[in-house]
Amino acid sequence: MSTAREKLAGVGAAVPRLLFPQKGVDLQKFAVIACDQYSAQPEYWEAVQNFTDGAPSALQMIMPEAWLGKNLGHENAVPARMRRYLEDGTLSDIGEGMMFLHRATTTGIRRGLMLALDLEQYDFTPGSSSLIRATEKTVLERLPARVAIRSKAPLEMPHIMVLLDDRQNRLMGALDQMTAEKDPLYDFSLMMDSGRLKGWFLQEESVYDTVADVLTRLKEEALDGMLYAVGDGNHSFAAAKSHWDTLKAGLNAAERESHSARFGLVELVNLYDSALAFEPIHRLLMGVDPKQVQRELEFDAKNPPPLQQLQPRLDEWLDRHPEAELEYIHGAEDCRRLGRAPNRLAIVWEQFDKETLFSDVASRGVLCRKSFSMGSAPDKRFYLECRKI
Repeated sequence: MSTAREKLAGVGAAVPRLLFPQKGVDLQKFAVIACDQYSAQPEYWEAVQNFTDGAPSALQMIMPEAWLGKNLGHENAVPARMRRYLEDGTLSDIGEGMMFLHRATTTGIRRGLMLALDLEQYDFTPGSSSLIRATEKTVLERLPARVAIRSKAPLEMPHIMVLLDDRQNRLMGALDQMTAEKDPLYDFSLMMDSGRLKGWFLQEESVYDTVADVLTRLKEEALDGMLYAVGDGNHSFAAAKSHWDTLKAGLNAAERESHSARFGLVELVNLYDSALAFEPIHRLLMGVDPKQVQRELEFDAKNPPPLQQLQPRLDEWLDRHPEAELEYIHGAEDCRRLGRAPNRLAIVWEQFDKETLFSDVASRGVLCRKSFSMGSAPDKRFYLECRKI
């Protein structure tokens, strides 16, 4: 009979060894929202910087996209800060286990399970038939900077959220039952009015066995063999894959089987979680004549065509107009507000149908980059748990 870990390997998963802030660290200051949020609002990140004010914080181990273009030396500084947190005990090894999460959001309690996924089972190439697939087109030019940081980093601290097509809620439902009488490892309010986060650290073989059995059944039922769809953090996961592909070339067969960089720490989330609201990601054009853009591309920004049709045309137009900039904005009202400034054009979509996601990826290969967001900006994943790589 196969062990739980063998069954997990059969579905491209593994039990991670986790790092967690040591006792006494203020988790409200340590946990920070995903680095790709509020990219056009540097004032948000200034507020985070002021709030953490020198306290141990994940902010010291990331590079917010709002700061891209500024020569802040993050490629070297981020790995150095990670090493410092390991050396001074800010981050401590809590052992092997999975973390079951309850995240209070504006749309309810979202459930998630942190485990490791096998990068050998992942292919971000459009049209791939891998067990783990990207949901959006990977912009290869965006990978080198991320790979450079990962290649020097002693640990990973992901905002990657991976979707399961679990309409009957078998995995999270089972975990709810298993943790009903257990005390959580942590339970605290997140900064910047972003809800609350509760986590149960699960180390029992019976839990691993249940997780493996449910994932095995979902794999058997998977559309086109796709068990996992990378929802948030596509480029981070692609960078981890690229780094692993380079690294493994210098390893022998035994080392390739067990090397920590072969795996990526992720949060599994059920596509059908009632608290997982999918929203379109809006476009903000800057440095443009709004009327001219709409005239040349023959569309009305107040009632735009589907994103999968418009984005290729936008890309071609931007290639011809290097003076123009494109920002991806989470939140319709934020996009409209930012679009009121001179020489800007806000393009806002009303909804995104999440129930077609797996079938769309299976049939199209991938969607346009930044097609959707899993929840509004304040509801995005926060960095907290880490893993050595």
